[in-house]
Amino acid sequence: MTDMSASVHFSIKYDGPALVTHQMDVRELAPALIGLSELLEHANKAAFPDAAPVRINVQGTFKGGSFGVDLIAVQNIGQQIMSMLSGPGATSAANLFGILSGLGLLGGGGLIGVIRWLRGRKPTAIRLEGDSAVFELQMTESVETMEVDLVAGRLYQSKVVRQALAKVVKPLERDGIDVFASGREGVAETVITKEDVPSFEQAAADAEIVSDTLSAGVLLQLESPVFKDKNKWRFNDGATSFFAELADPEFVRAVELGEERFGKGDVLVVDLRRVQSIVDAGLRLEYVVVKVHEHRAPLQQSLIP
Repeated sequence: MTDMSASVHFSIKYDGPALVTHQMDVRELAPALIGLSELLEHANKAAFPDAAPVRINVQGTFKGGSFGVDLIAVQNIGQQIMSMLSGPGATSAANLFGILSGLGLLGGGGLIGVIRWLRGRKPTAIRLEGDSAVFELQMTESVETMEVDLVAGRLYQSKVVRQALAKVVKPLERDGIDVFASGREGVAETVITKEDVPSFEQAAADAEIVSDTLSAGVLLQLESPVFKDKNKWRFNDGATSFFAELADPEFVRAVELGEERFGKGDVLVVDLRRVQSIVDAGLRLEYVVVKVHEHRAPLQQSLIP
């Protein structure tokens, strides 16, 4: 029977003084390899929900130079061919490379690049634009952005993907194992160091994002400004009251300088980010005022008692 499968060859390597003999404790290696298998399995489901499952095979023997493993990502293409004959669909080979590059295991960047860039911080906004995902990080006086492909953006929103990635880098917690690298044909395309590990642990612990939407030109009636606890102010949108983080640095600075003054029932015209996520206790909904466009007088004083 013809082998109807697609594959991508790549390798991973752990490096450091503890591996000078080219040996690695199987109790550290096995969970990391299982984590890598889970990583591609969950990433495949998150990025291409209708694609065939992905599996990881070890090729040949473990190589020296500190401790490396040659791997093959394999996906059966029988179902994929049927899909292409009956309608649009990406090939399995393209899917495999898209997953590996979206994760950042090949080509650098990707999910790994996003997590290293965030350094344990949560993005202020995630915008999906065409084939790209733009991450925004609110700083004190500016906004930093990072653009990655759409697959990487989807993978970041999956907690199980981030948890599996943390298992892959976990051996770096051990003294003497300082580097994880991945790539092809002996070239390291991605390198993670021991200093990066806390960022991956934090990313694994963050809630799973179910939806992340940004609405422009929303009117919010002010119920109470709070000048502490990350500037979480209480607003009313006409249907419900809620706390929202005020993340517009220019507006916050104007408030701190006394240039903006508020009365009961004042209205703000804003860009409002709504983030729904899954936590241990169930669902969580958070609001972030990304940009304040206008400060208006109260619509009706009687709306808020």
